[in-house]
Amino acid sequence: MKRKSFISLAVAFATLPAFVSALSPSRDYKVTPDKYGMKYREEKISTPDGASLNAWFFENAKKTTNTIVISGSGDGNMADYLEVVNSFLSTGFNVMTYDYRGYGKSSDFNIEADTYIYPQFITDLNAALDYLRKSRAITKFDLYGTGIGAGLSLGVGANRTETKRIIADGPWVSLEGMKAKIKAKYGKDVVIPFGFDKTYEPQYAFDKPKAKLMGILIIVTPKDELIGPADVKAVRGADTYIVKNSPSNKDNFVTDKNTYFEKIAAFLGK
Repeated sequence: MKRKSFISLAVAFATLPAFVSALSPSRDYKVTPDKYGMKYREEKISTPDGASLNAWFFENAKKTTNTIVISGSGDGNMADYLEVVNSFLSTGFNVMTYDYRGYGKSSDFNIEADTYIYPQFITDLNAALDYLRKSRAITKFDLYGTGIGAGLSLGVGANRTETKRIIADGPWVSLEGMKAKIKAKYGKDVVIPFGFDKTYEPQYAFDKPKAKLMGILIIVTPKDELIGPADVKAVRGADTYIVKNSPSNKDNFVTDKNTYFEKIAAFLGK
């Protein structure tokens, strides 16, 4: 894949040597797109339950309706994904990033370190997608997520008729499964929210999906301590890109950036 490197970025995903906490939000942006001369609009997204989400919309230099929405891993905030944004722009896509409530400049929200995920994050991603429809008249979109955002992209994407394709890097598949794995590996109890709608869990979301998907790509390494190739087989109809040399799913992108986006570009070009 030939990519136009119209800016040079030094931003990479933060990595942790081991499971420290389920969620680790950052309020401060360690860098903004302005530093790299990236053209974008900062926009505010209202959710049905009264939260306000901060978002960055990057319009491709070549006019296109192809748009991808990035959902973060639960560590840091959307500023950590600028290099990924640049790569998607180079493949010819518009890009939207956003912060969950409690992250970046989005609304205040109490996030406890022992909680794996909040059902409000489903509301946040749906609100971002509704915003694209209403404010930008974008009626079809692709989804990309890492970590908890990968599982959300699969679950929400399966339940949206507008979803074209989903790229999920290191997704959780079932909440009870993740809880058991974290307990077995780290001896740590994490909270799984009561009443989480199972139709949004990737393991079940594709039983009766609303989306008529063009494809699902799951990215995973066999070396990750929690989510490996065997786990993601539960996601029906997905292709799998195995990053053999990555020490963990947190490192899938930085292990070999060129190959990573060659695989993604080939998937998006099908």
